[in-house]
Amino acid sequence: MTRVIGVGSPFGADRLAWLAVDHLSTLQLADCELIKLDRPGSQLLNHFHDGSKVILIDAVALDETPGGVSLLALADLQRISTSTSSHGFGVAQTLALGAELGQMPPDFYLVGIHTGMALSELPSLDVNALEHLVLPLI
Repeated sequence: MTRVIGVGSPFGADRLAWLAVDHLSTLQLADCELIKLDRPGSQLLNHFHDGSKVILIDAVALDETPGGVSLLALADLQRISTSTSSHGFGVAQTLALGAELGQMPPDFYLVGIHTGMALSELPSLDVNALEHLVLPLI
């Protein structure tokens, strides 16, 4: 089974991952669990324990086309993430902790949705780019 996790919040561009999960849910994907999490902090690691393939989707502040998507390495996320969440660890810190503790799933993919630099604004999600990147991973 593949688990797709959208990490976000109800505010501004941080909703992009949730919108991505909402869009993927319309595609009726077989053997795929779709989850939306609100700033889970280190509790994110609890969703990695059963050996499922995990595709984590998160909004990232990249000065790329807003709403576009990229496949990222953990090092990419750590490089572009400059702060921790106000609710504990941010995604980059949580994934670094999971890697250090050996708690990352064997099949793990990190998909970043570009926010542009205006984090308070919600750009349109490029659903075609999302499908093109995520569907082959599932």
